[in-house]
Amino acid sequence: MSRRRSSVFSPEGLTLGICLVALGLVWTLGNMGRLDTLAVLRTWWPLSFVLWGVLELVDLAMRRASRRSS
Repeated sequence: MSRRRSSVFSPEGLTLGICLVALGLVWTLGNMGRLDTLAVLRTWWPLSFVLWGVLELVDLAMRRASRRSS
């Protein structure tokens, strides 16, 4: 049984995409000598879980709103 999503992107896919872009940006700046890569990753990695949670809540709210309007 598959469930349909009200949005085009799943929260998991969107979070993964944003994290990969951010990781690539941090790594590139680290290779250029502009940033301490490990320090940044050690400090900011929990933000990916926060972002994922926020996107899950938004997705849930959108699904509930679409059920009410149907």
